[in-house]
Amino acid sequence: MVTKSEKRRRRGKIFIIALIALIFAETGYILGTTGLGWMIIGHRGASPTTDFTTVLSVSQAYVFFNGTVSAVTTPPRYDNAYVYLVLYRPGIQLPQALTQQISLDAAERPVYVLPVLEYNTPINPADFAEALPTNAKKPVILLTYTMDKFEKIQSWIIGVENTLHATLSGSYIRVELADGLPKSVKFF
Repeated sequence: MVTKSEKRRRRGKIFIIALIALIFAETGYILGTTGLGWMIIGHRGASPTTDFTTVLSVSQAYVFFNGTVSAVTTPPRYDNAYVYLVLYRPGIQLPQALTQQISLDAAERPVYVLPVLEYNTPINPADFAEALPTNAKKPVILLTYTMDKFEKIQSWIIGVENTLHATLSGSYIRVELADGLPKSVKFF
């Protein structure tokens, strides 16, 4: 027959096991939903790179130049350019101040517009067609890629963060390339 003290001891063990399981589950939920898990454990996937050709190799392009828009399977490479990182969601409308800044920068050097996926949705070039300038002195290149290539884009962004010691967070960011490598960053 089971005594009272044995029942109490068994209930205590069950309580401790349940408490540990609850703490483990809550910690996993918090780390998984906030993204802090990868910051603590480390980055998973492609190793960070600062070479912009990595981005170009997985991208298709729409070149806005000389009053026209042309689709290109292999994006043109410009080592001295600006790269605008735009947090992308379907139906996005670029602010007028941003499109004016892109126009001003395209008078100086070529401009890449690189959408960064906010949701797991494909990039629709029509979302940018009306906003990006076609009559700038230098070309404006919209880079698109499939969702399975996002890891390469993300590895370049992490490489830029590591090189420039900056956290690239925000909806609109400009990275200046000098000789194909990130030189500076500006937030909008």
